[in-house]
Amino acid sequence: MAEKLRIVYISSRYSPFVGGVENTVQRLAEGMRARGHNVAIVCGNPSGKKVETEEINGIEVRRVPTYSPNNTLHIPRNRKDIENSLGNDLDIVHTHNVHAVISMLPVTVKKTMKPKWKLVYTLHFSTPGYTFFRRALWKFFWKRRVDSGLMYVDAVHSTSLLESNLIMKHFGNAKGKLTLIPWGVDEDVLRYRWKGRDSDYVLYCGRIEKYKRIDLAVRAVECVRGRGCNVKLVIVGDGSMSKFFRKMSEERDWLIYMRPKPREEYLELLSKARAVINLSSAENFNLFLAEACAMGVPTVATPEAAAFCPESANVNSLEPRFVANVIAKALTKHVACVFPKTGAPEPWKNIIERFEAF
Repeated sequence: MAEKLRIVYISSRYSPFVGGVENTVQRLAEGMRARGHNVAIVCGNPSGKKVETEEINGIEVRRVPTYSPNNTLHIPRNRKDIENSLGNDLDIVHTHNVHAVISMLPVTVKKTMKPKWKLVYTLHFSTPGYTFFRRALWKFFWKRRVDSGLMYVDAVHSTSLLESNLIMKHFGNAKGKLTLIPWGVDEDVLRYRWKGRDSDYVLYCGRIEKYKRIDLAVRAVECVRGRGCNVKLVIVGDGSMSKFFRKMSEERDWLIYMRPKPREEYLELLSKARAVINLSSAENFNLFLAEACAMGVPTVATPEAAAFCPESANVNSLEPRFVANVIAKALTKHVACVFPKTGAPEPWKNIIERFEAF
């Protein structure tokens, strides 16, 4: 085993909050702790008034107050809260989420105080922003700020070839520092195999946001039904468009909306789906699709959604009729799908070992 390291992970938020960044930070932290390393978390707390410390699964979690309108930006209310957590006795600081201001504070510390620890930056980068304000902020300020900060970063981590290409396109200072390690899937996923051959629903799980193109999935399934196929669309998740799809589901008996489910219920729902769908316009590693792939569930996905395994993308037109054709084809499958070995999701155990070596 490698030498015991002192590692601090920086995250916009952390468990029990559920989100893509937060989930992967938790898997990394708990995985490295299980390997014997000394691990701590520093994360934002939008509702906090002061720094709060607790322990989750044996890991110290330090929550600092942040300004986070609509769960974005994540600006620490007092930068000293971050600086005081990054002592010179650390070995590694691993910061996450390029769209969160909190992720850049370790860069500032590295630049001004020149500590001994190594700085790793996982950008979670798939788009400059989902709103006009955030795209403008990115174009005129944040992109240059991040790129200049990468001069002081020891390693930049990406999770897919698509994300690597985006990083190199936007950040010249990432050159020579970029390493690709995909995210993993939990061991519990590997206990399931697809059993939805006779199921009557197509499943989407994840954030309920405009960029996920869930409205297109609804229109495509409606088109499939118009051809005489009695299939339902089940939407599971939360986000800014939840109310919209909840109301839509009340008007259509074939459209079902659910809030996020406990882990075991989610895995059962996933394994019993006739197929899964993700038409997102921006992803770097979509865990929902990765877990579906690991189970062998037929998928309907855009290249952006399937960034972790481009060979599995099968939607190259956003016309509802075309997406309906892809769904109809997925519904004809009667054996579990086998995905290319080069893109097949790996268990977190393997990923943790790769990070330890990295």
